Amino acid sequence: MLSKLAFIGLLGAIVVPPRYAGTSIIANAVQGQGLLYGPENFRALILEPVLESPDLTQLLTISDDIKAKMDILFAKRFKKVTHLDTGCGTVPHTPGMDVEKLTWDPVALEAWIAECGSDFDGTFMAWGLGVGYKRLDLQEAAIKIRSGLGESDETTLNYWNEFVQDMMEAAIRDDIFRIGYFADPALTAGQLTGGAADLVNYNQLRGLWPQIIALATVYPKVRAYSIAANQTADQQLAPGESLQIFQKLIRGADRRLLSGKFGVPTIQCTQSIADNWADYRMSNDKLETSWELQVTGLVGPKFLNVVIVPVAEWDDILMEDFDIAGKINLPHRAVLTTNANMQLGFDSYDKATQVESWFNRESKFTHMRGNWKMDAKVMRPFLTRAAF
Repeated sequence: MLSKLAFIGLLGAIVVPPRYAGTSIIANAVQGQGLLYGPENFRALILEPVLESPDLTQLLTISDDIKAKMDILFAKRFKKVTHLDTGCGTVPHTPGMDVEKLTWDPVALEAWIAECGSDFDGTFMAWGLGVGYKRLDLQEAAIKIRSGLGESDETTLNYWNEFVQDMMEAAIRDDIFRIGYFADPALTAGQLTGGAADLVNYNQLRGLWPQIIALATVYPKVRAYSIAANQTADQQLAPGESLQIFQKLIRGADRRLLSGKFGVPTIQCTQSIADNWADYRMSNDKLETSWELQVTGLVGPKFLNVVIVPVAEWDDILMEDFDIAGKINLPHRAVLTTNANMQLGFDSYDKATQVESWFNRESKFTHMRGNWKMDAKVMRPFLTRAAF
């Protein structure tokens, strides 16, 4: 059985060059298992269930219709305009307006895959193809899929415009999440598990976490807590360290962040920190909530009235792509912020998650491609309080 990760790797992300050698999706995977059959042996592919990524709007704000070099201006309010009235001849005071600027600078991204229909021949997917040139058009092909282990779970789909398109669009959504949070043109091959070959999957733009870490070097209040376990040999959090992390994030945070006037503050954290918090609460049998946690499994949504949002996808990405010789780059991370403060900008988010498909008679390849522009922005330092 082929895993979801194997398929996602085959479908690729933002990385198909304009050459088509070795671009077979199903054929390479199936033939690699030695599974060569004729149409009379046509059988179903058992596909692992999709583990959906969280809705991005739960974590950040999607801004549509952004343009290159489009400025975002922040104006602070007047202060200290009231002075002593000294009588006739008082000189008027003209207050200055403090304005800060960010600039959207979206980059063009492309997700493009192609496959040759003749590679389908001899695999157990070779069924439902047309005749003549239509035999090469994979938009004519069919595939059987099982969504579970039982015969009743079997359905027949259009191979290219249903099966591959669904896989492609899911991969693009995963890419948007990964790029939006972790991409950084400054990354080197030595910082990625996949080495130089993986740089093309992270060099598009500067993601939210690289921006947060950079802000912490300029604004001391951005970094609330240094997580020592990130640098230890085993990288294991000390029991109950999540309590210190959450306390430090909230205590000392800017009053404007906690006020709610810039959006509801939340603590977004890796699953590793959320698990540490759950373990701490269960170990404290003097708390009624510890028994509730053991009975219901609910971690509890708040700390000092601030919602805690575990983001297990961060853990997955860090373990998969940022593990060098058993050492993960900052595996434990948390940020106290608001949805509006963390933004991904698109020329059109809807277009980014849609693809077009066509068959090229000259090259005999069937294509699928999506094109869009994207950028990421941490809007305000005072709305950003991080532990890493």
